[in-house]
Amino acid sequence: MEKNTIRMIAFGDSLTYGYGVSESVAYPHRLALDLTNQYPHLSFEVINSGINGHTTREALSRLSSSVLCRKPQIVLIWFGSNDSALNEGQYRTPYEYEKNLRQILTEIFALSTEHSFANGKTVAILLTPPPMVEDDFFPFTTNDRLEKYRDIVKALSQEYQLYCIDLFAIYQSITDPTAYASCFQSDGLHLSNHGYDIAYAHILKTIQQVMKDSAILL
Repeated sequence: MEKNTIRMIAFGDSLTYGYGVSESVAYPHRLALDLTNQYPHLSFEVINSGINGHTTREALSRLSSSVLCRKPQIVLIWFGSNDSALNEGQYRTPYEYEKNLRQILTEIFALSTEHSFANGKTVAILLTPPPMVEDDFFPFTTNDRLEKYRDIVKALSQEYQLYCIDLFAIYQSITDPTAYASCFQSDGLHLSNHGYDIAYAHILKTIQQVMKDSAILL
């Protein structure tokens, strides 16, 4: 990798993958375009490593092949919606969810990228699972359940002093029911085009802060 290339991994589930929307709407594709325009002296490689249905258990099992071996400068970690869902094969207890996330972070912190960005360390950004529309037909989770997983992400970000995008709080701050529902697809869980627009604005702002805060000796 050339020394002026910043590699990012978008590590997550269907919300990262962009389930139900076009590739151009999902945030990894948009980041690659906008960051290249904003930082013309740098090159950005943004890899979408979101897999539909994955939880932190699957994330931990593929961490080496999806993230560590690529030695990214930045990794965005977005899991929880599936972990909290009470459906067969996906539910992970809050205890396991926290344990898996902590192990993922520990292995990322141990990585040396051999890059001048951030002194050769990978910058981790945590995203909380978003809420949902509870009166839609997806029956496997609720906002009360999701909030417990959100709180775990917030606590880990504070413990490790990480960047954190609290999407749960961001969407729940929308008080108009129609505007809130417009953020989600018909299942009440996956984000709509409008929902991704909201998430993307906060993701881009956070990346811009990372770029400002990190020592770039390129």
